[in-house]
Amino acid sequence: MRNTLLALCIAAQAFTLAWMVYGRESVIAHGASVSIATAPLDPRDPFRGDFVRLRYALNSLSHAPTHWIPADAQPRKGDRIYAVLQERPGGLHDVAYFTNVKPDNTTNELFLRGRLRTDNPGNAFNRVDVGYGIEQLFVEQGHGIDIEQRQGVRGGLQNAMHARVSIDANGTAVLTGHDWNALAIGIEIASDFALNRGADADNGVGATTDTDTDTDTDTDTDTDTDTDTDTDTDNTVPLTLTIVNQSNAPIGLNNPGDNCGFRLEPMNRIISEYREPEGICSDQSEAPLTLAPGEPLVIPIDLSAPRWHMSLPLADETRTADIRSFRDNGEWFRLVYRSDEQNGQVSGSASASTAYWQGELISQAFNALGQVD
Repeated sequence: MRNTLLALCIAAQAFTLAWMVYGRESVIAHGASVSIATAPLDPRDPFRGDFVRLRYALNSLSHAPTHWIPADAQPRKGDRIYAVLQERPGGLHDVAYFTNVKPDNTTNELFLRGRLRTDNPGNAFNRVDVGYGIEQLFVEQGHGIDIEQRQGVRGGLQNAMHARVSIDANGTAVLTGHDWNALAIGIEIASDFALNRGADADNGVGATTDTDTDTDTDTDTDTDTDTDTDTDTDNTVPLTLTIVNQSNAPIGLNNPGDNCGFRLEPMNRIISEYREPEGICSDQSEAPLTLAPGEPLVIPIDLSAPRWHMSLPLADETRTADIRSFRDNGEWFRLVYRSDEQNGQVSGSASASTAYWQGELISQAFNALGQVD
């Protein structure tokens, strides 16, 4: 009897394993194939061989709108979540919106089926709210560290890995491989990144005592002179952005005047109240450039310049200023280049046969203290 039970247990385990393998191979064979940008986290698990843990923007519910049904639904830990995908310029897929109801297959929407991992989603920094079963990429023994080195380091150049994923009609996803972005991006934070109190006051977001002092001296024309002097004496560029062509071919970008090809935006752009001021870069014309293989593009970012200011609604008004002057160290920002916000084809100084690079470049996040994600 015991031998029979043991044989049945072994058979059940073998059947389960075979069914799992069959299910995986079926998704790969018949599912839709997409690529999704990722950010590797940790190197290896010594008990399971080499693998790279992956984090996706669509792991966080703060990355895109949520369409709950009913509208006041509050999904809990363990509930099913569906990330409805859309193709972005360059061929990568990103989430268009999240929902707690499985999309109708007749709409031909491509979606990932995940499960909520927390009871309080969407409002915490750098956290995985939803898991889809594609957060681990197993690689050949000894190659996990190689991938991490290719991905880059905090505060230096980073190259986004693109995960290749197969998805079936039910949203089940299988990770099948990876490749790399043609462009690497990095930010360098100056040692004196943070504003001093004088600079806070100049930006109009200082303490009440600073505001009172300014009011008392409004009739004195020396006040304006003092403000200008304070601004001019701070010549340090707090942030430097670097883009490097890591491909074997020239790459065309569009970067209009004032570096308007790039945007400063909050990391949690869906739930953040910070917004780019209206009219920024609205009157800039096309400015093509070409990066040769291995060539860097280095851009100094002067956050005190109005070009990089952000607007924030406060109790009685909307304030527009240097992000550092809001003293909001819990808000995180990124520098972003998106090809769909640029124009047509490269012309002028770039090769007429070279199209603008299609895709999205997103820097590491940083806050008002100059801390980097």
